Amino acid sequence: MTTTIQVGRKELTSGEVLAEVEAGNRVVIEVEMMGATVRMAIRKRADVYYCDTPIKLLTYESEEELQHCLERYRLAKRVEESSADEVTQNG
Repeated sequence: MTTTIQVGRKELTSGEVLAEVEAGNRVVIEVEMMGATVRMAIRKRADVYYCDTPIKLLTYESEEELQHCLERYRLAKRVEESSADEVTQNG
């Protein structure tokens, strides 16, 4: 059974989003765009990764491609950002 996890933009790292998708879950990321809340669903079916946006369905062949998309569009934090945040908080 697929579990849907709803998070805000940059609430998780790209690695955490990928781990949830690999576990069979769907991750819905809520993003504010031009005064409206937009939901983007990240999921995997068979060996293809999907990013459902209100405008277009994006498909990726590998984890690396999806991770690049998540980080490029700032939907998720880079793994390095999360490590830097932890050092600053513990610091």
